[in-house]
Amino acid sequence: MICFVSFLLVYGITSRGKLQASDEAAVFATGISVATTGHLAIDPLKSLHEKVNLGAEGPDGHLYTKYFPGNVFAVALVYKLTARENDQPYVWTTEIAPSITGARWALCLNAFWGALGMIALLFLLRRYFDWPIAIATVLAIGLCSDWWYQSRGLYSEVAAGALMTWSLSFAISEQVYASSTLLAFSSLFRPTTLLALPFVAKVAGRKPRGLIACTIIVGAGLFGLAAYNWARFGSPLKSGYPPGNLSVPLLTGLSVLFFSPGRSMFVNSPVLLLAIPGAWLFFKRDKPMALFCLFFIVAHALIVACWGPLGWGLSWGSRLMTLTIPVFGIFVAATMEQIWRSKWLLPIPILLGLLGAGVQVVALLRDPTHVLIDRVQSGEVKFEETIYSARHCWLALQIDAARNFNPCELDSHTLRRLFTSCPD
Repeated sequence: MICFVSFLLVYGITSRGKLQASDEAAVFATGISVATTGHLAIDPLKSLHEKVNLGAEGPDGHLYTKYFPGNVFAVALVYKLTARENDQPYVWTTEIAPSITGARWALCLNAFWGALGMIALLFLLRRYFDWPIAIATVLAIGLCSDWWYQSRGLYSEVAAGALMTWSLSFAISEQVYASSTLLAFSSLFRPTTLLALPFVAKVAGRKPRGLIACTIIVGAGLFGLAAYNWARFGSPLKSGYPPGNLSVPLLTGLSVLFFSPGRSMFVNSPVLLLAIPGAWLFFKRDKPMALFCLFFIVAHALIVACWGPLGWGLSWGSRLMTLTIPVFGIFVAATMEQIWRSKWLLPIPILLGLLGAGVQVVALLRDPTHVLIDRVQSGEVKFEETIYSARHCWLALQIDAARNFNPCELDSHTLRRLFTSCPD
């Protein structure tokens, strides 16, 4: 409980508390529409949809988001519980929510999911490692990786990763019903979490009727996705995503995902480098689990690498790989344990942790999206340079912007309110 509350406070206090990009806006607007009108349409964003793809129009002529139902209904629930009557509206290019209070609370959702994910990782690690290693690893992942940044926004990968990690934790404990249920829920945020299904199904198959129960429960999650698609587009298979999303050459995408100065996972989360030797170390401890973790990470990497556009738009860090970060954490723990036995190697995880925490703090000083847009639209930097150039990569631009730090530009609504008198 102490661990959960601590992460919740860190993520909550540093939460952005505002919409950053069109993806978040589409999900948020859908949730608000459900809470206020009971409808999934986001017609007020049609003018934005003409510039940036948000989804598609349904047979009824209404605009619907292409994103998944998990965060949509989570936003609707939190907003419904916290919205005030006769409140100021929340505005993002247009008025999206009639209550700014309800909007602020809903925009902090990922703080809850992020903290929940770290508790899941802690319980999962305790199945293999002692308390010091488990706690040290959770702190490294929770505060020194991109998990922190993503927990400050509203993208759905954090919730998907948190629920999937809980599913693994229950699977290892052979609690089949809980594991299957959480995996089904995670698929409502990101269906790619179903890549964990082979592992959960293998565990479920050890108990009588377990595999049947797992199939029914996960099938219910897929039915929920199909019903959501039907409600929007009149087809269980139409999600609103345009054709051709997997348009990036695989090798190009992989090189950018892992090796480019601008988009590499290891640049924004250097502590994940410990997972490279950790994969072999953990393989010697538990081969089936190690193989599953490798499969889960590699499968997601192959999907993300091909996902267009190259550079993945305006999403800072490893957003599309966020749900794999807790899985990386298992391998990181194996390396941490080995290093703990050889004390002279301790400076390595300490240095990587400090670098990772520094990246998270730099991202907190100013909205990275604004930094990128300002430099690219001004013509100073080409977008391609933010991917391939160490001098003009996104992190370098963020560090450069931090030199002229302005407290009013803090990328946290709560911190701005606490330490400045700047208007929102």
